[in-house]
Amino acid sequence: MLTLTPRQGPAPRVFGPAPHGQGSQISPIMLQEELWGRMRALPYVYMAPTLVSVPHARSLFIPEGIGTGPAEAFQRGREWAHIHPHHDGSLHLTLPKEAEEDVIAAGWGVHHPVQAVVLVYGPRTAEELETVWEIIQFSYRYAVGAK
Repeated sequence: MLTLTPRQGPAPRVFGPAPHGQGSQISPIMLQEELWGRMRALPYVYMAPTLVSVPHARSLFIPEGIGTGPAEAFQRGREWAHIHPHHDGSLHLTLPKEAEEDVIAAGWGVHHPVQAVVLVYGPRTAEELETVWEIIQFSYRYAVGAK
């Protein structure tokens, strides 16, 4: 499972359920772009318009036939994660239930009120970027069926 350092400070304001996102403590754009660059460089992923999020969200998919992740590892179709536009900076991704509980308990995100995904808060610092990146990699491994 995930072993996460607790997120420092109060939780950001979250809005939703539709759209569902982060309304305060917005991640600096430079950190959002660093995170997006890492996400899109993961093996086999491809970018396409989101099937579930707001316009201008940047989404990642895994092609059919790649990996052995369960259907629950995907939001819709083969979309497994998306990052919201710069004015928000949070992201939605799928995790096994136990890992999702770890993320929430450590203060890094919240359950989506309607969908089976977790909202992960955008990183505020370079240190937080590394923690969010760890969560994303765990989600990716879940989607491709890697342990």
